[in-house]
Amino acid sequence: MRYRLKISIFFILCLVFVFGLTVGHYKYPPYNLIVNTKYFLTDLKKEDIKKFSSCNLKDKTKVINGSHAFIGHAYGSHDKAKFNSYLSENAHNFISKNKKNLKTIVFTGDVFSVPSLDKWKRLKKEKNNNLDIFIAPGNHDVLRPDSRDVFELSEFGNQALPYLEFIDNTPLVIEDSVISGWEVSDEVIDLANDNDSSTVIIARHHMPTTDLLKISNGQVGFTKLITVEELVKNFKGDKLFFWLIGDGGAYPQLPRVSCLTFKNHIFLVNGLGDMPDDKVILYTKKEGFYTYDISLDNSLINF
Repeated sequence: MRYRLKISIFFILCLVFVFGLTVGHYKYPPYNLIVNTKYFLTDLKKEDIKKFSSCNLKDKTKVINGSHAFIGHAYGSHDKAKFNSYLSENAHNFISKNKKNLKTIVFTGDVFSVPSLDKWKRLKKEKNNNLDIFIAPGNHDVLRPDSRDVFELSEFGNQALPYLEFIDNTPLVIEDSVISGWEVSDEVIDLANDNDSSTVIIARHHMPTTDLLKISNGQVGFTKLITVEELVKNFKGDKLFFWLIGDGGAYPQLPRVSCLTFKNHIFLVNGLGDMPDDKVILYTKKEGFYTYDISLDNSLINF
């Protein structure tokens, strides 16, 4: 009996060894999960965030007419989202109540937990002559081949990313941080640098630097990230760059909104998690960026 037990244990250990060797050599899943988790636990220091200066956004009690909204992680809580779920209740209520005051909604990734063409078509119906919608996709939107195909079949995915739009005459770069492995591509850098505006907005889902991973919803999916010191070297020093990032705020331990500055770069991170204090970030040329507490729009809207 003991002999059989020893043989079984030896066999299991051999399988684990071969599995680990294969995963490590060929980088099969869950290689990235293991490496990124190890990186997050061992290499990330609190000093990474300390190198940034904190900034504060004004919190408004109403949405200013003509505003542009930036909504990250619109599907809300990981636990509450179901296969057929649309936007989170907080996101849907906010849009329904404030659509008349909005000129643009920029979804900064993870719009749906499980995307489908019907959901993208339903979102399209939110648009009208006075409201435009742009998507900077996240991993939930386009990571799987089938979800990317669905996105590209929709109206929101028929334009190659990254591309340049303008809101209140301010350049807005819409990018796909999933396909770039979270890195900021040369195309994004060129679009941000090569214009006459002194202010540029860049909308993406994932954190563009290692220093910001501490406030990210997840740390899985990136291949290689640079530091913020390295990032700013790629951009002109006489412009102000606002990074609108949608991969934050989905968990209770994360801030609903983060505002961090480094030299001439301002990083604004938010995301919805079906929290009572969920916030969206909004922008007007006159007021600049401000936040709005979605709880002010709570109502009995059925999905």
